[in-house]
Amino acid sequence: MATADDDGRGVKTEQETRVQELELEIARLSEENAALKRSSSQTQNGDNHKKKRPRGEELPVAKGTSNGSNGGSSCYQKWTPADTNSTTTTTTNGNQTHKSSLTPNQIERYSRQLLLQEGFGVEGQRKLLASSVLVVGAGGIGSTVLLYLAASGIGRISVLDFDAVERSNLHRQIIHKEQNVGMNKAVSACQAIQNLNPSITCRPLTIMLTHDNALEIIQDHDAIVDASDNPKTRYLVNDACVLAGKPLISGSAIGTEGQLSVYNWKNGPCYRCLYPKPSITAGAKSCSDNGVLGPVPGLIGVLQSLEVLKVLTDTGNSMNERMLMYDSLQCSFMTLKKPKKQSTACPVCSGENATIKSMADSAQDLQAARGPASCDMYTPAPLEPEYQISCTDYHDLQQQRQQQQQHVLLDVRVKEQYDLCALNDRAINIPLASLEENMERVAKLSEGWTKPVYCYCRRGVLSVEATKLLNDYVTKQNDPSNKPTIKNIKGGLEAWRKQVDKSFPNY
Repeated sequence: MATADDDGRGVKTEQETRVQELELEIARLSEENAALKRSSSQTQNGDNHKKKRPRGEELPVAKGTSNGSNGGSSCYQKWTPADTNSTTTTTTNGNQTHKSSLTPNQIERYSRQLLLQEGFGVEGQRKLLASSVLVVGAGGIGSTVLLYLAASGIGRISVLDFDAVERSNLHRQIIHKEQNVGMNKAVSACQAIQNLNPSITCRPLTIMLTHDNALEIIQDHDAIVDASDNPKTRYLVNDACVLAGKPLISGSAIGTEGQLSVYNWKNGPCYRCLYPKPSITAGAKSCSDNGVLGPVPGLIGVLQSLEVLKVLTDTGNSMNERMLMYDSLQCSFMTLKKPKKQSTACPVCSGENATIKSMADSAQDLQAARGPASCDMYTPAPLEPEYQISCTDYHDLQQQRQQQQQHVLLDVRVKEQYDLCALNDRAINIPLASLEENMERVAKLSEGWTKPVYCYCRRGVLSVEATKLLNDYVTKQNDPSNKPTIKNIKGGLEAWRKQVDKSFPNY
């Protein structure tokens, strides 16, 4: 639609007209706001003005209880009316009183998205300002989700993450800075959010999400963003969202690929409708072990933030019936149609047929699922002391020049990790996955198992399995009277860095 200009010089599009009207509105409200501030200053009446937090003052933190874990339900404090930003202001100009649904600051800050006609505008912005969003995870995906949600004007944001910022995070977790290494991620993220948009409220939850506190926390928000990195948390969040009736915007990324979808929204399927049970093998992958290309989780997070805005404003076509798959190396997006809600078969959202009707049921179902890496690391069955050697003892062995020539040092990590660093230049790389087919090679290197074999990996987990495989193989092949020395270097490279060489690379 176009209208004729008053001077007849041409036509003006409806968009240009809205821009001009908005600019005039901003100018008028700015003048009125300035007059109100002068009047308020003269009367010393500042009760209606929110005080800014002094620079450097510590953010409020919801901390976990000290019960040997990182979380608990009793520590959570719900949002209160005092936390909610008012979206209605009254300004006075002479004898006229004008009521605006947005403040001059808000109009100026969000003006470019206020101009949109597709369901946003003033009404859409008011919905965002009145909304609360919980983001579970302030890592690679959470970084861009949080920044764009804050910039878009979500009124209240809760950031939940019990982990600390590490230097290896920074290539993808762009919300954190070098000076924040060692700081809790939720606190670091909230500082970045407050610097970006001090007009909204953000609070860090430095606790672990558990079956004891998940439902209470999720019930307190309008939309939930899953930016976690492990299957247990993903299923936990889904189950709590279904029980609380909250939409779930889920994203994941690993390696060079990512995916995105919306669950439990507008009678669409939940996560368990597609994946009823966590897969032990598929759930074993993590960015710390398999790697991730930095921009991939960032892009998934940007797309998640868009889905949040669409859900909160009820605009556009959300991903509640579809799943987006992204391949960064091909620069390709593929959209898949999800199956319909499994109203009679889903373990959690099938009503009377559901087998998970409480968070206690969910906890029972997820006992074997992999949780956060820093608290739920897989631990193999222990080895007998005779099959182990400490890092310090192996270091002492290395110092004996004669012994250096008389043993085999076997690195069972994947090649990509071996290429990063090795214990020394004599280490032989045979990944655990291919060890069984390379037994003859190890036998040859050890000269028929007459030389000792020492196995190591990153954390001393894979090397335990390697030590067992080698000893089992030798027991079956060798004369029982000939018992070779095959040992695991306890704790792997991480223990080596702590106990022997603090300058050894950490990854």
